[in-house]
Amino acid sequence: MTVTLEIPEELARRLGPEATRMSREALALEAHRQGLWTEAELARFLGLTRLAVDQFLKDHGVELAYTWEDLERERELHRRLADS
Repeated sequence: MTVTLEIPEELARRLGPEATRMSREALALEAHRQGLWTEAELARFLGLTRLAVDQFLKDHGVELAYTWEDLERERELHRRLADS
């Protein structure tokens, strides 16, 4: 899908070449905040690595959705892998 955004010329001049990046990032952040996109989908849309997505979200004030249960699940997985 292609989305075209009309910006008044005087505002567009102030944005300069950053307008495209800013628009993509704003769309991505809002889709993620509304629960429409996962972090993996956000990464694919923005062309970022997993670590870069974590930093991107942190830079924009979005807390990671990582719970105590997630930590315990990962700890158990690591224990099982170490015992294998």
